[in-house]
Amino acid sequence: MRPTPAAGETVPVVSQADRGTVVAEAVIEPARWVELRFDSGGRVAEVLVAPGDRVEAGDPLVRLDTAAMELALQKAEQEYLAQKAALDQQVAQAEIELEIRQQELEKARLQDPNADVAAAEARVKQLQMQLAKARAEDPTPNVITARVEYSRTQIALQDAQTEYNKALDRPWEPQEVRDGYAKALQQAQLNFEAAKARLQQALDTQRAHALSLSVLAAQVDEAQAQLNQAIATQQTYTVTLKIMEAQVEAARLQLDGLRSSGERVSEAEARLRQAEIAVEELKLDLQKAELQAPFAGTVVDVRVEVGEQVNPGQVVVVLATLDRLQARTTDLTELDVVRVREGQPAVVTVDALPDQEFAGVVRRVALQGQEYRGDVTYAVTVELTDPEQAQALRWGMTAVVEIKTED
Repeated sequence: MRPTPAAGETVPVVSQADRGTVVAEAVIEPARWVELRFDSGGRVAEVLVAPGDRVEAGDPLVRLDTAAMELALQKAEQEYLAQKAALDQQVAQAEIELEIRQQELEKARLQDPNADVAAAEARVKQLQMQLAKARAEDPTPNVITARVEYSRTQIALQDAQTEYNKALDRPWEPQEVRDGYAKALQQAQLNFEAAKARLQQALDTQRAHALSLSVLAAQVDEAQAQLNQAIATQQTYTVTLKIMEAQVEAARLQLDGLRSSGERVSEAEARLRQAEIAVEELKLDLQKAELQAPFAGTVVDVRVEVGEQVNPGQVVVVLATLDRLQARTTDLTELDVVRVREGQPAVVTVDALPDQEFAGVVRRVALQGQEYRGDVTYAVTVELTDPEQAQALRWGMTAVVEIKTED
C-alpha cells in the first residue's frame, strides 16, 4: 500500500511506463448493491430477512402494516358511493380542465413502456441462448482425454527409464543396443512433455469456460432483474393510464352537465369518478407496502424491526452481490489512466491478507475524473476472476491494484 500523505500534501505522480504496469490504491466492493427504501412511511409489520440471507429477485423483504391504508380504502370506497354534492363550475373552467387532462393522457400514452418490456425480454432470451450454448460446449471430455494421454505417456516414460537403466547394467551388450534404449527414453520424455502441455492447455480451457459460464449466468440474472423492473413499470403505467382516463372522463361529464343545465348542476358523476381515482391510488399504496428485492443477492444490513415506524425514504435494507466482488481504484491519476484499457489483466492485494494475490481483469474505466488529494483521478473497476478465492475478502477492505498495461 502506498503511504498516506499528510493533510494538505499532494500525492506525487510517478510514471510507470518503463515497468509496463499501473499501480493504484483501491477499495473492495460488490459488483452491485442498493439501499432499499419505502416510498411512504408506516409501521413495520414483518421483517422477512436477516443479514447474511441470500434472496432472489422479487423476494419480499419487509412489509408495512396496511391496516390504516385498508381503513382509508374502505372510507374512499364509501365516499365513492356517497358523493352527491353539487359544485359551482363555469363552462370555460370545465373546458380548460378537460383540455389539460386530455393533453396529459396523450402525453402518457406516448410514453408506453411496452417497448422496454419487449427489449428486456429479448435480452433475457438472447443471454439464455448464449448460456445454453456455452454449457453445451463443455470442455470436460477434452480434459479427460488429456489426463488419460498424460498417464499413458508417464507410464511409458517410467518403462523406458527402467529399460535404459537395465541396459546400463549390461556392459557386454553392443553400444548400438544401449543407444537404442537411450533414444527410446528420449522419445518417451518428449511424448510425456507434449502430453503434459496438452493437459495444461485443456485445464486452462476448462477454467476459462467455467469463468465464461459464471459471467453469462450473472448477465442473465441482471437481465432478468431489468425485465422484472420493466414489467413492474408497465403494470404501474397501466394503472396510471386508467386513472388518467378516469380523470378525462370525469372532466367530460362535468362539462356535459354544465352545458346541459346552463348554470349549476349536480356533479355526482364527477365526484364519483374522483372517488374512484382515490380508490385506485390507495390500492397502489397497498402494493407498495411490501419491499421486494430488485435483484438476486445477499442481505447485508436490516435497519428496522417489527413495530418500528419507518419514514418515507428511510434506508430499510441494504442488498449486495457479495458473491461478485470487485476492486475500485481511488487514486489513479490522469497520467496513468490513459494507459488502462478494459480487458487488461490485473493483480489485487489487500492490507488484511498481505500474502495473497487476487487475479482480476479491468472491466470499466470511468469517463469523468474527480479531484482527490490535489490530483485528477479516475475510478477503474477491476473484476476479481476467481470468486472462490475472493470469498476471503470483505466489502470496504483497502487494496492495491497492479494493472498490466501494453507498454
